[in-house]
Amino acid sequence: MVSVAVIGSGPSGALFSLLAARLGFDVLVVERKSKPSLNIVCGEFLLTPEETRRLYIDSGVIPDAGCVNESYSYIDGGDIIENKISLIEIYLDGGRLFLDIKLNGYVIRKDLMIQKIVDEAERNGVKLVNSAFFIDARYRDGGVLLKARRGCSDLVFEANYVIGADSTPSRVAQVFGIDSGYDDRDIALCINQRFSNLKLDERKVYVFISPRYAPGGFGWIIPKGGGRANVGLGVRMHLVKKGLRIVDCFRKFISDVEPTFLKGAKPIESFYLKTVPVGGIVKNVEKGNVMLIGDAAGTCEPINGAGIVNAMISGCIASNCLKSIVGDGLLSYSIELRRVLGRVVENGLLYRKIGDLLMYDEKLIRLGALFLGKKVLRKVLKAEKTPHLLLASILSRVLG
Repeated sequence: MVSVAVIGSGPSGALFSLLAARLGFDVLVVERKSKPSLNIVCGEFLLTPEETRRLYIDSGVIPDAGCVNESYSYIDGGDIIENKISLIEIYLDGGRLFLDIKLNGYVIRKDLMIQKIVDEAERNGVKLVNSAFFIDARYRDGGVLLKARRGCSDLVFEANYVIGADSTPSRVAQVFGIDSGYDDRDIALCINQRFSNLKLDERKVYVFISPRYAPGGFGWIIPKGGGRANVGLGVRMHLVKKGLRIVDCFRKFISDVEPTFLKGAKPIESFYLKTVPVGGIVKNVEKGNVMLIGDAAGTCEPINGAGIVNAMISGCIASNCLKSIVGDGLLSYSIELRRVLGRVVENGLLYRKIGDLLMYDEKLIRLGALFLGKKVLRKVLKAEKTPHLLLASILSRVLG
């Protein structure tokens, strides 16, 4: 019997396990990969802590800086940061520059960040079970009996509490009957591949909006320094289930941008796929002695896909709430998560839902941009508060 079983060891699960161990909990982590840091599917871009403070904390969109600062302490500095970004350029179909956004950010070694946190967690007594797929669970004597599979063998663990940090759709949520409130439009399927030999301005992130190869999403080239970059795109799951092939979309994207942006570039690894939540914080993030964090809780910003820092913040919040649950019981995880991250994620969700009316037709994209104006559009894409939030909220309710 352990105090806490954590399913998944991405940014949220890794940080939660470390912080929970430091609080005195006996923690077991079940991870499906042979190493938590393998096969990263991510642009690996995030805002600097100063930019996050300026955009969200100073404005009150994120009301509490505690878990934000805690999360950045594992990112800011050292060899985790590979490149620094000062500008995002957004292109429409055909490679025409549409909008630029001044924004200070990092491109990080997400694999290295995760591995460092996991190594520190193990030094603090966390037990890591790799190459194990969580498959089932049931309540027993006030605790939870969990089953995982490694190869041909079944592994059984018992815990007082369970943390679902297993992406979206969450297997933990499915097993425990926790309703996300999502439909297929609330999930994006993403593909990412790393390239070398790029000859681009590495101070910029390049974003591409085109209904032809990224319907309901966007493509990206995110320089990692030294002529390397993450190249990928995301499409919406309801289109995938209707037969859209993301690999075909990716090939079309590469073909379109190659003459201008990827000329002479060479892939340095295989592409990988991942689902990403774009439906906001899920309807229920806890049930009994089970809590969902990170992608399983829907903490990604739906308008731009930013998820690393939010996921880590959710892990920090959950560890604090677990301490309270077994202590004074004053903190509710559901309330705390929404208090800290609710507004920034909800802003992005409202903008995303309105964007859904436009993102499948380039003419509508241009009309929407003309209506908003570039100044407001820059704020929308950063999930900042704008005067249009009220309109977005009203339209969202009318359109369901």
